[in-house]
Amino acid sequence: MSLHPVSRDVYVRRTDQAGKSVVTQHLAWDPASFLVSQVEQYDKYAEPEARQSVAMATAAEYQAYRNQQKKGH
Repeated sequence: MSLHPVSRDVYVRRTDQAGKSVVTQHLAWDPASFLVSQVEQYDKYAEPEARQSVAMATAAEYQAYRNQQKKGH
């Protein structure tokens, strides 16, 4: 058994109230707990006008988002 937990890539989509989405990549030891913390930070405890929906994304969605950002869209 490893002394250190294994971290995994976690992809998160945050969507603001105007419908604009951001897809981010993170390393997390516990993806479910990480997602809960993201929901708390960006939705549950955020100011009402700053709230964002948070959902899991895929590596493919992250790559598509990054490619779109590189093109300047």
